Amino acid sequence: MKLSRRTFLQSSALLLPALHPEAAAAAPDALVPIVAASSPLRDISLGTLRRVFLSEIVSGPGGLRLVGFNQPAGTRARELFDRIVLGMDPEQVARYWVDQRIRGGARPPRQVNGIALLRQVIARFPGGVGYLNVSELDGSVRALTVNGATHDAANYPLR
Repeated sequence: MKLSRRTFLQSSALLLPALHPEAAAAAPDALVPIVAASSPLRDISLGTLRRVFLSEIVSGPGGLRLVGFNQPAGTRARELFDRIVLGMDPEQVARYWVDQRIRGGARPPRQVNGIALLRQVIARFPGGVGYLNVSELDGSVRALTVNGATHDAANYPLR
């Protein structure tokens, strides 16, 4: 049976703490998509999340347009998010947005510099969707489940 690179990496990440307990403390948090604490949105599919961060028109509960807010390019969280959600490495993402600009297509999601500022923007922007490491959550924002899975579930896709 041939495993995709993503499946292999996810499986390896699950086995790492068992094989090397000291690595468990060093293992990074899972990424979680976030919305304002008051948002009616509770779950998002990986496909919908992808569409939001490709700046496609996506409506949430009550017809509210969902708008993505990115962490800065070059951060570990951004690179991991782009690889898992968009299926692209940083160079491919950059080429995608240049192509969109040339063709008069969608504009990239706004980039927000700093975790505290990202939480503030998401907390105050109805329809805003961002992402953080689990350890960066606070009461102003709420983590969404992805495809019905919580961040601590074995089948959670954003690791």
